[in-house]
Amino acid sequence: MFETLLATLLCFEKLQALARRELSWRKFQPDFVRSITVEHLPSGIYDLTNGIYFLGALDRLSLYYLNLPALSSQTLTWSHIDTEHSIVDMGLAIHESDLIVITTSRLDPCSIDAENPRFRLQLSLLSFRTRKPHPLAEKPNILIGNISQVKPSIFIEIVGDHLALVMTYTFNASRLPDRFYLWNWKTGTMLIDHEARYHTYSDIIFLTADLLLLPNIRDGALEFWRIPSSPHLETLSNPVYVISLPSLYGSSKILAVSCRGEPNPVGPGSTLNSGQLFHASALQAIVLFRIDIESIPGDPITILNTLAFVVHRQSLIDIFNNRASFPLSENAPQRLPWSDWGPPVTRWIDAEETPAWITTTSGQRCVTISANILSPITILDFNPRNVAKMKDYVRRHPGCGMFYNDAEELDDDAGIFCEPVYSALPYCLYESEKKHSYDGVFIDEERLLGVKTADGSNDIVSIDIMHFG
Repeated sequence: MFETLLATLLCFEKLQALARRELSWRKFQPDFVRSITVEHLPSGIYDLTNGIYFLGALDRLSLYYLNLPALSSQTLTWSHIDTEHSIVDMGLAIHESDLIVITTSRLDPCSIDAENPRFRLQLSLLSFRTRKPHPLAEKPNILIGNISQVKPSIFIEIVGDHLALVMTYTFNASRLPDRFYLWNWKTGTMLIDHEARYHTYSDIIFLTADLLLLPNIRDGALEFWRIPSSPHLETLSNPVYVISLPSLYGSSKILAVSCRGEPNPVGPGSTLNSGQLFHASALQAIVLFRIDIESIPGDPITILNTLAFVVHRQSLIDIFNNRASFPLSENAPQRLPWSDWGPPVTRWIDAEETPAWITTTSGQRCVTISANILSPITILDFNPRNVAKMKDYVRRHPGCGMFYNDAEELDDDAGIFCEPVYSALPYCLYESEKKHSYDGVFIDEERLLGVKTADGSNDIVSIDIMHFG
């Protein structure tokens, strides 16, 4: 936790405000709840960055957003950013750089084959405040390239001067290769252009301002990539370090890995401008990995399993920094087995019955709710200080709460892994007294967002905003 530049209160007032907020979370007592309906037909494009919720429009020509309230008296109004071309996805660095990056697709004017048209994929770098080209971007429009009529999946993360992008064609018969790009968004200079086999990557995350992590689906591993120090283009063929996920049985395969660690780190010399008194530390934040695995217990039976685990961002950085303790390979990056790094620093959580949205962590908290049934909202808190307090409280008041600390073996009834999967990262658990029928719950540093969807779809139709402060 650290203070922002706007934290002008006296020291004891800051501590009181922080203690009040933490107590509100621990007792699961929001100080107010507001509700709003979704006024447009939504797309699958969404994100939540501290205090702002984004939800794309079905026509792919608008991004709607909602400034979330910090006071019960604040007005709730949807705003939107409009584009001329079809929106594919977006990336955000609003509080660090006042930056929103919108990926758009449009017909290539040079495309002459009507049956197999080509499309231009482009990044538009905008100031969120003005909605105009960002004043620090020398090239506010960056051409990614020309693509076929099949739209790719895009994953964008932005920290400091760097914009990282993964492009993949999931479940596409053409089996086009994946691409990993890295730009200095202020100069428009490309630093990395890495091509990988079809169905290799599916997400990306910054660990520090100059260290990236990419889940590798094919290899069942997490790859560490260093940002080049040179301003000139580097085509890298290998990551600098690799750590393995638990080994799968031969009939099982990973279909996708999504990851999120909120908040992101910031670049050197950067500050956050959000209007909040405090922000969670990016280094101390947890990273959530959600893994979809296909297992084939017997032909033609196929089962889709969804698993998830969390790990502190700092733990991943420490593993990378200690890589010199392991022998080097001349032809490939080092690869650390799961059993040598995973059990003490991770915690596997039940993801089978929880909604698939990824905006479920903030700082060291993770929120879950059982889908399709009336159930309480559950918060898993991985802050070591809060865990220690809860452990002591439960010791003195048996039966008053729930606490998990001992190593647990993952229940692998589906026979997915060919090695025991243990995890021992401690956490404490809080549940709402009231049961809810939400189809998903999102979290930021001050709020929970309970969302309801239209029957039989993931189209969000209403949002309840619970503020903890």
